[in-house]
Amino acid sequence: MAVAIQLRGVTKRFLTPSGGVYTALRDMNLTVEPGEFCAVVGPTGCGKSTTLGLISGLEPPSEGEVDVFGQPVKGIAGGIGYMFQTDAVFPWKTVLENVAAGPRYRGMSHREARVKARSRASDSPVSKTGTHTSSQAGCASASRSPRA
Repeated sequence: MAVAIQLRGVTKRFLTPSGGVYTALRDMNLTVEPGEFCAVVGPTGCGKSTTLGLISGLEPPSEGEVDVFGQPVKGIAGGIGYMFQTDAVFPWKTVLENVAAGPRYRGMSHREARVKARSRASDSPVSKTGTHTSSQAGCASASRSPRA
């Protein structure tokens, strides 16, 4: 069986607002076997979220290779989930447009993504708020609420 997650010689650099380069990860190697539990722990700014972003396909590595179950990560793949550290909605979009964002980022046409979003939302509270922006539907205010 293939290794569940493997990073080999991974480096990730970002451009800073001032035009400089920030290296978030340098020459990282990580192997997670199938069924193995792995926790990524460390202080703020050490590259935890960057590492998860690389594994999920949200970001490509600047150098090195990232594989999931023996397949190179080439963007967001089916079967991979990722939860952001903070609430992630587009407050200027309607609730349905937010639901359709995922399929759109995977290359689905605007029309197909909207049909899929309506289908998924038809049996949920989203069906009653679909034409409201996320902030009108209470999403933005909920993101500012204290968490338990």
